[in-house]
Amino acid sequence: MAQIGSKFDKKNDHLLVCHWLGYRCSKQTSLAAATEYLGKVISVFDSTINIKTTSNELFVVTLGKIRSPISLNVFPASNTSIGFRRLVSYGSILRKQDNETLLIGKLIIDIKKSKVFKNNFEKPCFGYLKRFVHVSNNIFDTLLRTTRRGCLLDPDFTTEGMLLKTLMQLQDSTSRGPGYTPSGDDFICGYCVLFNNVASFLDIEKITLPHKKIVNNTTWISSKFIQYYKRCIVDEQIQEMLNSIYIGDPEKYMSLLHQISYRGHTSGADIGIGMTAALYTIADRKFHTHLLSMFPYKKISEEPL
Repeated sequence: MAQIGSKFDKKNDHLLVCHWLGYRCSKQTSLAAATEYLGKVISVFDSTINIKTTSNELFVVTLGKIRSPISLNVFPASNTSIGFRRLVSYGSILRKQDNETLLIGKLIIDIKKSKVFKNNFEKPCFGYLKRFVHVSNNIFDTLLRTTRRGCLLDPDFTTEGMLLKTLMQLQDSTSRGPGYTPSGDDFICGYCVLFNNVASFLDIEKITLPHKKIVNNTTWISSKFIQYYKRCIVDEQIQEMLNSIYIGDPEKYMSLLHQISYRGHTSGADIGIGMTAALYTIADRKFHTHLLSMFPYKKISEEPL
């Protein structure tokens, strides 16, 4: 294990500096005692580490810049490139060394100067929803241009028919719940986060999903994201998509649809599809439109980006 003094060695290739600490991470790390065991690594990639904490929460250590309540945004203290997979493995322990340092495998994370990220949402205005109704075709065309093969709007054999089925089950409060697959999980995240948050100021009943069914029918990481999205614990891009609705800015919403479509293979596209489906569901209920009907049937007229 690295010596305590090594965290100040800027030439240490294993030293990371945390710029942003999600508030859910900050709360647990600040309450923990020195040398306390906080969790273990359940998956690791070159730029991301997923950690299951002792309190059954998900922490994400990332070299990316998008902030989130559950993320630690880090960068190497030295100028050398770093790949997490050669320094951290499945089962590696996350431990608090002191009030300034976390340890994961061979990694040292300096949290001394980290800032805390919290979600910040605009005050919703019902009247602004009409602006999205007026440009609903443009929004849907944006979805079509940002599809990826295998997402729910451009399905392959693993996702064929899932969009309509999941939509019907999410809208049926007596349903036993939707089926869970990677694309379906992302769609459910997007649908729930927008529907439940807009519903909260429109006197519409929120979507509830059975916790045990979620946990038993998908991966632990996916189940946590569904739970977080339902409670609007989201990264800053999803936050800004919601804010664009609250302040009545469809152009910004469409721009962010394009940006999130680059997440994973189909993950970002399916989140955007879910959010837009929820937006159209609410519009149909409040303004007696028929926007949602285009989802299962409208064909893709352009090649995906």
